[in-house]
Amino acid sequence: MDTHSKASEQSDTPQGMERRMVLRLLAHWRDWCGSDRFPSFENVEPAAIEEMWGYCFVLDFLGFTDDPVIRMVGDDLLAYLPGPIAHIRLSEAPPKSLIEHAAGYYGEVLSREVPISRGGQFKKYDGKKVLFRSIILPMSDDGYTISGLLGAANCREVASG
Repeated sequence: MDTHSKASEQSDTPQGMERRMVLRLLAHWRDWCGSDRFPSFENVEPAAIEEMWGYCFVLDFLGFTDDPVIRMVGDDLLAYLPGPIAHIRLSEAPPKSLIEHAAGYYGEVLSREVPISRGGQFKKYDGKKVLFRSIILPMSDDGYTISGLLGAANCREVASG
């Protein structure tokens, strides 16, 4: 996320509300679960998480467990990619891109069957240093079997040094 977005996120967040997007999305995920182990994509209302939806992505791994298909990438996340990437395999995502780092640990989410958040830094494809934070959340069509993954990532570019 750029400096403008970060300042906007901080000023738009009501006092007492968690500022970190990954933790806010995790709280929504827990609400969506209800009495199920995992929530369904049907429970996700983009308008209800409008301030986060642009940073979200969806991975479809049914039939593609070893190399999921990126089904959706939000507009804000696309700003950190060299071009559109929806409907391609994760292995085809641009190297040194935010999506590569934000979604790269999806296998651990599948094997542990819990939401996982990661952060770190990397040098982007254009050489800029990026600090990022991401989360991947297991989703289910039946409430018990993981059928897809909802993720989100935000970042900010920093001066290399």
